[in-house]
Amino acid sequence: MRLNKYQKARLKEFEWDIIKNEVDGEEQNCGWISISPKDGSIFGEIIENFSLTGEGDDVKLLVVATREESNNTEEE
Repeated sequence: MRLNKYQKARLKEFEWDIIKNEVDGEEQNCGWISISPKDGSIFGEIIENFSLTGEGDDVKLLVVATREESNNTEEE
């Protein structure tokens, strides 16, 4: 999958980091995450948040961007 220029600009506007991944010699803007019931509570959270049934062997998520937020707050 490749994001277009508009999609990239919108993600960057809101301070998201676009995924850069090479697959079969081609750069792509995505990465896969596979989560199964053996992953514990995170599997339940994914099922609930995405309104899935959880009846399969696993759930795959396609990620196009990430963002880490800091919990650090400066005291005045």
